[in-house]
Amino acid sequence: MAVSKPAAPAYAVESVDSALKILRMLAESKNLRVSEVAEKLGVAQSTAHRLLSMLVHHGFAVQEGRGREYRTGPMLLEMGFAAIRDMDVRQHARPILEAVRDKVNETVHLAVPYGQEVLYVECVESRYQLRIASRVGAFLPAHCIGLGKALLATLSREELHDLYPNPELRTLTERSVKTLPELEKQLEKIRRVGFAKSRGESDDGVASLAVAVLDRRGVGRAAISISAPTTRITPDLEPVWVAAAQEAAAALRARLWGRPEIT
Repeated sequence: MAVSKPAAPAYAVESVDSALKILRMLAESKNLRVSEVAEKLGVAQSTAHRLLSMLVHHGFAVQEGRGREYRTGPMLLEMGFAAIRDMDVRQHARPILEAVRDKVNETVHLAVPYGQEVLYVECVESRYQLRIASRVGAFLPAHCIGLGKALLATLSREELHDLYPNPELRTLTERSVKTLPELEKQLEKIRRVGFAKSRGESDDGVASLAVAVLDRRGVGRAAISISAPTTRITPDLEPVWVAAAQEAAAALRARLWGRPEIT
């Protein structure tokens, strides 16, 4: 049964209505220009700029990139994940992550992309005494971790360069990837083999394998990783863990979006 859309209020506040429409645009588009907002709202570019500036001021939008475009800000993300605590994605993901942990007895994380970073949203920890602890709620540079690289590998070259206008990358350890060309080489390999891995790139002694979770259109919406002390990721175990992560990503994709669209 379809849910009817609530009726518009009798006395709409025009500026609030416009700001809410912009929030919807931000949610539906990776980047927004002032001219796009002005055209869609039917207002002057100066009006669109003032509305966007107010959203930036309150953290609902940020302005960055070569074209100084706007995208969703941290406040929208905070509100989204306040809501997501009671929504399907974590409910669907939890048993899948638990099944992977039971199979490999290592820590399993779920993360989502956020610009140059990823946000950890769910975790099931290993039962070993020496284990990788939960990172839920933490943001980390995408290029420094397996989860992030798995998601970055789903981007086109143009999207990657828009995301990283500076070829020099922030590092967390000596093993972190340092330049965009170096990252691109790693992403090419990830696309070929179907999974990402990192070893001591975010923290010394921590290694992980990760697989992206794609939506029905093939867009990377999340990623699942298996993390362990570097001494426990051995060549004979790696294919077992990769298969477990790939099966989990496929299961979560099916639960959230069903079958992929045929193109």
